[in-house]
Amino acid sequence: MHLPKVMGFAALALGTSVFATLPALSAETLSIWVRASGANAAQHLVDLWNSGHDDKLELTVIPDNQMVTKLATGVQAGEVPDLISFDLIYMPDFMKAGFLEDLTADLKDDPNYAGVAQAYKDIATYEDKIYGAGFTPDVSILVWNKDLFRQAGLDPEKGPETVQQLHEYATKIHALGDDIYGFYFSGACPGCNIFTTSPMMVAGGAKILPANPGDEPLQGDAIKTVLSEFKAMWDEGLVPESAEADTGTNFVANFSTGKLGIQGAGGFLISDLKANAPNIDFGVGFLPGVEPGQHSAFVGGDVIAIPKGSKHADLAKQFIKWELTDEAQLEGLAKNNILPSRPALADNKYFAEEPRVVTTAKALGIGYVPWVFHFNDMVNSDSSPWIQMLQTAIFDGDIDGAIATAKDAMKQIASN
Repeated sequence: MHLPKVMGFAALALGTSVFATLPALSAETLSIWVRASGANAAQHLVDLWNSGHDDKLELTVIPDNQMVTKLATGVQAGEVPDLISFDLIYMPDFMKAGFLEDLTADLKDDPNYAGVAQAYKDIATYEDKIYGAGFTPDVSILVWNKDLFRQAGLDPEKGPETVQQLHEYATKIHALGDDIYGFYFSGACPGCNIFTTSPMMVAGGAKILPANPGDEPLQGDAIKTVLSEFKAMWDEGLVPESAEADTGTNFVANFSTGKLGIQGAGGFLISDLKANAPNIDFGVGFLPGVEPGQHSAFVGGDVIAIPKGSKHADLAKQFIKWELTDEAQLEGLAKNNILPSRPALADNKYFAEEPRVVTTAKALGIGYVPWVFHFNDMVNSDSSPWIQMLQTAIFDGDIDGAIATAKDAMKQIASN
């Protein structure tokens, strides 16, 4: 049937009488998997998105130690979420395996993506293609007890500027009493030490892990310098004996007693101390290198990506672009005392009254993350060459042998 052209105008005049018969576009529900460690931060972003969008996100928390296997088997079976948030260190393995959607066209020219911490952009890029973005950040910092600094005659507002000065300060703090220690690290925790010890080496110009089979690991004099200072502090009793066997259980617990001077930690410690040890006056700074002015950090936390097989990939891309906006970064993260993944947003109204959080947020901008395959075998396993090097060098005293053995083991792993 042919209708006169005026029918269109008549329909408009009659309001919804014609269009009411057309089916409404239905909103979609997107699934997102998040590892347990990042669930709190992710929930804030999910809630903020859901409050302002017709399309909703449904969050599922996955235990940290199950995420890698769950994604791998899910991709192979065609049963994946629309979005996935996981430990950024696994990005190289996932990208190489072809598990993730290419986001280059969506993010390459996005001004918000351009402002993301370089470490997140580096770890999520493979063969010049972008596969993810920073999502729920964490980063390593140096903390010190200001009261112990004052008692030891040190400036409580300034942390040590080099690892050698750290040793010097630790000596003065331990002199305050046999039950007061200058420094702490978890000697049997590979993850704790890649997070807090490796940045001291990297700040001094060292390279830790090999990016490919032909890459030489453990390069740079700063590796030996840092290990030597740690060994000396251990030999001199500046570190509690319990540190040797600590698998991470007491990674930050000793600092809350008020009898520990200095240690590397993560940004999470600020809120923990304020809530659980409010009487401790503490400072926060960047992890030092071997020369004044050298600083670094290990950028941790989670990246967000889209698994191959996502049923709502286009909407998932919209969420990733949104989570990088000022709204998401400030109202979803900073408002809830969580670091934004764009370092330029460190100075915001929510952090204004807590300069220690501002310093931590800025650490993201100077931090690094190793781009490496087989990170678990290289670093995280209990028998990794990384932790064996630290233990042999610091507790057994064979620094040169420890480095040489770890080099060979890392190159062997990289060749697989």
